[in-house]
Amino acid sequence: MKWGMCCGLDKITEAVEAGFDYTEPPARNIGPDVHNAKITELMGMVDQCPIRPEAFNCFIPGDLKITGPEADLERLVQYVETVLPRASAMGARRMVFGSGGSRGVPEGFPHENAMRQIEKFLQAIDPIAGSNDIIIAIEPLCSKECNIINLVQEAHRIAKKLQLTHIGSLADLYHMGQDREPYENLFGTDTLHHVHIAHPVTRQCPMPDDGTDYAGFFKALRRNGYDARISYECGWDDVAKQAPQSLEFLRSEWEQVS
Repeated sequence: MKWGMCCGLDKITEAVEAGFDYTEPPARNIGPDVHNAKITELMGMVDQCPIRPEAFNCFIPGDLKITGPEADLERLVQYVETVLPRASAMGARRMVFGSGGSRGVPEGFPHENAMRQIEKFLQAIDPIAGSNDIIIAIEPLCSKECNIINLVQEAHRIAKKLQLTHIGSLADLYHMGQDREPYENLFGTDTLHHVHIAHPVTRQCPMPDDGTDYAGFFKALRRNGYDARISYECGWDDVAKQAPQSLEFLRSEWEQVS
């Protein structure tokens, strides 16, 4: 298992010092509004580090709509055609598709129409993901943050239905906790390609004494055959102090479950 830290590309050195295996920056760091000269500079910085941004999150900006009457598939595809090659060149193999501001269903817009728009979007970008060797991981977002695709099983069903080679699903412990989704929902999710972790109530850094059954979460992942990457997507009081203790704890928990 590899352990990553969700943070900007400017924090990659901090992630190295804290003991992480990779980083997961937001896609805005490499979006179309970032000039090629800046991308070259960022590439140079990444190349100097012992770890790489193996995943990116916040895939689609909120002002670029996937659902509703303002959705523009052509613009979305153009955006993806810029972002995915840049992410791949930096070493990314996963792109997290949460993007609640983009995929959220506008008030009064039919939910089933919005779902079709999301499916068409994923179908359109699957070849781009394939040519860049990146899996798009559909992230379930809790219902207080988004009004569509809230559960792991929902993300799994979409990926299973579409049967696209570079579209999968994601499990996020915080979002599962917010909507009280049981760990059992992970069983049978053979489309699972990425995982986020944080305290399921506070969204803070996982710690040994915080009352969370991390071993149960890991056991469900193990039972499902998952053994790839887990990214910390959480708040910190002091990364330098907390991360080593947290990583030691979670790595031990992971190794002990079966």
